[in-house]
Amino acid sequence: MPDASEQQRLEQLLSRRAPQAARALIGCVLVRRRRGRTLEARIVEAEAYLGKGDPAAHVYRGPTPRTRPLYGPPGTLYVYFVYGMHHCLNIAVDGPGTPGCVLIRAAEPLPGSGLPPRALSGPGRLCRTLGIDTRLSGRHLFEPGAPLTLREGARPPKLAVTRRIGINVGQRRRLRFCDAASPSVSATRPAGISSSSGRRRAKAPRARPTAKRGSR
Repeated sequence: MPDASEQQRLEQLLSRRAPQAARALIGCVLVRRRRGRTLEARIVEAEAYLGKGDPAAHVYRGPTPRTRPLYGPPGTLYVYFVYGMHHCLNIAVDGPGTPGCVLIRAAEPLPGSGLPPRALSGPGRLCRTLGIDTRLSGRHLFEPGAPLTLREGARPPKLAVTRRIGINVGQRRRLRFCDAASPSVSATRPAGISSSSGRRRAKAPRARPTAKRGSR
């Protein structure tokens, strides 16, 4: 677990609106404890989902039993199952009762993990490799003995911003953020990708099935 001051900083990060939280999560480190082993991986790709005003969000039409974790405090985990084969890890952000969230699309294994660079590339592969499934949905990153937690990490020298991928609605919103230099990013960077300034317009990348938001 992070110490008290680090946890406070991370809680403040997660209390931001979804686009700002997704941007700030790039470089943070996921820490997965499972079966006596600890794996650490630096987040290199994430997408923001805005809640009720976002047609691509699971909560667009209101809460359901499955999406209830998204209405919890920032840092609550929301894990869903899609295509009958993939789990996807999301983190609730913004504030209690405001169901913004960030989909973690890819992470870069840290040295010592024993994992190849692309072992956590794509939301389905990330969850499969780290043993993340719906049993973690509703848990919190900073609860005592958390099986999945977060710590601060190295910010990327350049942050790329593109449209979200693998969705059928809300495609034009530029809410996908990634470390432009990481080999672990799940999709090939498109021509015209922007830097963190967001001034250049990105072309839409090809959709990847593992990124599609599941039906409500």
